[in-house]
Amino acid sequence: MATPAHTHSTPTDADTSSNNPQDLHHKNSASLDSSFVSVHDQTPSLASSTYSISDVDSPLMTKSSIPLKQHKHQPTHSSSGSSSNKKGSVLSRIPSSASFSHKHEWPNGKRPRGFRTAEGKEAAEKSKNYKTGVSIPHLSARCNTYEGVLKHAILGAIRSGGVSYGMKAMVNLCLGMLKVMKGKVTFGHILKDSFLGIDAIRFGSFFSMFSFLWKFVNNGLKLYRGTDDRINGAVAGAIAGLAILIESHERRVSFAQQMLVRAGQGVYNAGKHRGVFSFRHGDAALFALACGQVLYAYTMQPESIPPEYLKFMVNTARVPVEALAFNRSRVRGFPVDVSRVQALVRRFKGTPKNLETVSKLTEYTDIIPCAVLHPSIDSCTVNNAERFVQVTKNILPVYATLNFVPLLVLRMKRLMADPVNVLSRTSFNTLRSSIFLAVFVAVYQSQICGHRNLVKWGWASGNSKYHKYLYWLFGVTCSGTAIMVEQESRRAELAMYVLPKAAESLYKILYQKNWIKGVKHWEVLMFSSAMSLIMSFYQQEEQVLSPFVTKLIYHILGRH
Repeated sequence: MATPAHTHSTPTDADTSSNNPQDLHHKNSASLDSSFVSVHDQTPSLASSTYSISDVDSPLMTKSSIPLKQHKHQPTHSSSGSSSNKKGSVLSRIPSSASFSHKHEWPNGKRPRGFRTAEGKEAAEKSKNYKTGVSIPHLSARCNTYEGVLKHAILGAIRSGGVSYGMKAMVNLCLGMLKVMKGKVTFGHILKDSFLGIDAIRFGSFFSMFSFLWKFVNNGLKLYRGTDDRINGAVAGAIAGLAILIESHERRVSFAQQMLVRAGQGVYNAGKHRGVFSFRHGDAALFALACGQVLYAYTMQPESIPPEYLKFMVNTARVPVEALAFNRSRVRGFPVDVSRVQALVRRFKGTPKNLETVSKLTEYTDIIPCAVLHPSIDSCTVNNAERFVQVTKNILPVYATLNFVPLLVLRMKRLMADPVNVLSRTSFNTLRSSIFLAVFVAVYQSQICGHRNLVKWGWASGNSKYHKYLYWLFGVTCSGTAIMVEQESRRAELAMYVLPKAAESLYKILYQKNWIKGVKHWEVLMFSSAMSLIMSFYQQEEQVLSPFVTKLIYHILGRH
């Protein structure tokens, strides 16, 4: 039985038993030519065709089972068919599986170009779906029944938990290696804490539960309501946000702050895309204002900053904690213990000039001098240059970890495709981010030293009731300058990182003054509300979310 597309006959034993090699060659060539059909000649448009190439190139389908329907404008081809083929066209050289049902029937025993087995077609389709975000091939199920929805949610939870656990463990391992290099801990201890510690396990469990609740509720609502819209994503995101209870209180607060800021960024971008509002360099301005609050808290209200973040600031600035405490006491009008100030300078190997300076201090000195802030260096200029070099040197491994680990985990295909350009660009961005932080610290320290020198020369007043607000102004100035060093695409990310710290600090200061009241489990409510907005955007309008959030959600949770 011949197919509607073309007519040919499979070579029989009688045909192939010819003793003349030339005749045999012509017969095989005629059979091969009859199997090549020009797709352009068969149908005016591939989109309007009633069949596809994938329907006819399976070796499991015989001539009698190929369900091809001839297009009403499709001409009937004879077995010769070579006159309709267009020379050089790739599509015209795709063979029909009816001609090559078995491997031994291929000409010269070689697979014809363009031919795919059933397994190859299935793998190509899965790869295509994965790239386009339709589904995760081996961890997805059809959601046309509630049983399928449940299975899809369970498989998604397994995948999300594994990916997030692995990412957190690898980041912890890379950061822990810095301690190993400094000789503080052993490699075995870091390896155990990274992969068996409660930090990575909780992180993976949180994302696993979030993925399960979101996929189950979202797809369940879609099946129940018969529609896929923002409501499904919003409700599913709010319910999935309850998974934050798995994390510790400190991590819940951090997650809630970050996601609320990201949700606000999505709302801003949505309004910007609709022409409602737009601010040029708004990300840089937001970063500067947030840093002003953070640096004010660093000098005047350190208890309002998260302990880990405060420790990072102290280690980066390399100003003694006791010096900050002495400065706060004088700004608030309290006396300082001169003997403790002198002991601090001696403990940090103060220079003779700085030791002489602090020996002349009184309990009610106008301002804590630079000799206390950098006791081992006399010159403020040399000190700030030294801070710039040391900050760059110390933060470079941290930024390298933050840039290269996601590259290896999430963008390995891009790295393998163009390793030279990807590695060079990532290395440059790592150095650029390190210099950004170094400029930040150096400019802030320069302003502090400059103000003290003006007071020493009699060109500015010492401590007053408005003196403490200078630290907020210095923070705005140094951050607004340093952010211009960083690449423009990262400025919004930096603003989104610092803004929650500033908001938490401001909240605690206002709460301490009894200007606002606390709400129990506010972090859970904040996180659920934020995820409701974010997941509704991700479902219908993901372009308003930052690329970081979109890629993170997609690589950990998948599409639906």
